[in-house]
Amino acid sequence: MAENIHPSFDIQGSDSTLLAGKRIILCIAGSVAAIRSPDIARKLLRHGADVFPVMSDAATRIIHPDIMHWATGHKAVTQLTGEIEHVARAGNVRDTADLMLLAPATANTIGKIAAGIDDTPVTTFITTGLGEGIPLVIVPAMHLSMYNHPIVQENIEKLKKIGITVLMPEMSEGKAKIAPTDAIIDTITGILGGERKLSGKKVLITLGRTVEYIDPIRVITNNSTGKMGASLAAAAAYQGAEVTIIAGKHSVPLPGSARVVSVNTADEMMNAAVAECSRIAFDVVIAAAAVGDFKPKTVSAEKISTHINKSISLDLVPTPKILDIIKDHNPKTFLVAFRAVAGLSKKARTADAQERMKKARADCIVVNDTAVQGAGFETDTNEVEIITAGGEVFFLPQESKKTIAVKILDIIAAQLEQKR
Repeated sequence: MAENIHPSFDIQGSDSTLLAGKRIILCIAGSVAAIRSPDIARKLLRHGADVFPVMSDAATRIIHPDIMHWATGHKAVTQLTGEIEHVARAGNVRDTADLMLLAPATANTIGKIAAGIDDTPVTTFITTGLGEGIPLVIVPAMHLSMYNHPIVQENIEKLKKIGITVLMPEMSEGKAKIAPTDAIIDTITGILGGERKLSGKKVLITLGRTVEYIDPIRVITNNSTGKMGASLAAAAAYQGAEVTIIAGKHSVPLPGSARVVSVNTADEMMNAAVAECSRIAFDVVIAAAAVGDFKPKTVSAEKISTHINKSISLDLVPTPKILDIIKDHNPKTFLVAFRAVAGLSKKARTADAQERMKKARADCIVVNDTAVQGAGFETDTNEVEIITAGGEVFFLPQESKKTIAVKILDIIAAQLEQKR
């Protein structure tokens, strides 16, 4: 079977197209953390990358090359042959790699790279790629005592000084553990993800759902998972923004580079928004949170008994409209509203969006129809219509929320450029 029709390519670009067309050499050294390499490869593939695995002999004794073939759709290079694989993938050829990733990186391999030694397929690929100017990201994984060795630290600093990106490990249980997969993906996307259109911009994003307490245990809420907001935060970080997140309840990881303020209720989110907007002059505020519209007028101090055997009534009052206060703190902030509707006609949807945008003094509004399959809460996909205050309309057909987020940020960046 030809490599370009390997079944694993079915997932290529399924999360986003952030790395579409990018060729990444995944080098694997002989750390037990090599068990994470297939997952890293699959995540890169899901963002559109083409991943070529290269393994040291020590790595093949931890994971079999076949699993990397399965993970990437390409046979792992475990020895160099007359095919001169290192030149074909990382040399002065037309289709050379866009980036090399060493994950995991052992103290031994780090030392060899620092000394210019290439006695394994991994180090030979890296020597070749560095000579060709290909970016290298190193992700160390080893026992803490090894990591703390002064020569290992000296080697890491040496590599940093020549422009190699070293992703710091997590220190726990006496080990310098390989960084989380999402942190690795974020780092690579930041390097390869195209023009950093929001470089230097301060961006605030609200995301997730609020909860309103009935009693100390029960709440009123909605089904938002925070996926769209988290995707927007990651996309903003990829484009060079300094990201602050006000996060309600959510069920997805948030980008590690963002500063996160956690809240529960609409009142807490309002207070956090006021505090952040009073303290920081944000260039962009994206109000993607699904804030509940109502809350109980009174909250029971104790759990309402289930043994009363009778119905109860709740007196609901409106929650604060966070969107409407953003411009009070900085009229120059580019404000992006989000609006979820269900089953409205296009004419009614547009009228509703324009009215909401006008009330909030928003610069644009992102509308999605939750009645459309694959475009509501708890989905990995979305389709949206973006209406600007100037009357422009952009329709983004259904794709992954991560891809939709990148396209929304592209439109925002273009709008900011027009306002200059």
